[in-house]
Amino acid sequence: MWRFAIAALLSLTAGCANVNYAKTEPGKISGEMAVVWLKGTQDGSGDGTFVYVPTQRDPLTFTRPEGKDRGNTITPSMIYTDGGSVPSFARMFDGLTPWHYGPAYIVHDWLFRARQCLNDDSANPEYRQIADLTFEDSAEIIAESIKALEDSGRVKKSAVSGAIVTGAVTSPFSYALWVKKHACNEVSDADAALAYAAVGRTPRVGREAGLRTYRTAEGKLVRDSAAEVVAIISN
Repeated sequence: MWRFAIAALLSLTAGCANVNYAKTEPGKISGEMAVVWLKGTQDGSGDGTFVYVPTQRDPLTFTRPEGKDRGNTITPSMIYTDGGSVPSFARMFDGLTPWHYGPAYIVHDWLFRARQCLNDDSANPEYRQIADLTFEDSAEIIAESIKALEDSGRVKKSAVSGAIVTGAVTSPFSYALWVKKHACNEVSDADAALAYAAVGRTPRVGREAGLRTYRTAEGKLVRDSAAEVVAIISN
């Protein structure tokens, strides 16, 4: 949803929101997240298309710290995602990988998807619930959710990577995505059906669903499973 490399560079010189990561209070993350890879979607510049699927039994939910009235409880719906868009050169730094803060990235991505759809006058009631959230709120929420992951022991505490991610999402580049119009990219019915079929009633990594005919990176035409669960994260 946001391009980490560019945003991180811009955030060194200017920001559109003022969020002090060190002083941010942690929220609470609960539930589980299932990530499905749509096979055959690689284009040579990345790993392809991923879909976050909220599970029926215990969907991912983020609760903001006490005193935060806007967007107090956030339960993301299905979205396309690439986790954190961290370039390969930055992955040498501890904590800066696309899925290190996976649940926090999903919450943040969903806020941006909802905002962009609201920018296009979407009447979806799920989006309307967070219509009063500001761009600064979105940056505070990713900081609060990273702090929640640290406090729960799911990830190692780091004053560096959490602050870098928070700085990246306060950049002018990130703000441009927040206000962008004609960018509402909801999961297609076909991809949603594949994602739900892959997750099933009891999600497990490696479960596949459907068949798709596509060309591999080498140009070979194959018919293979169309989707595969690649991650289940419980909080």
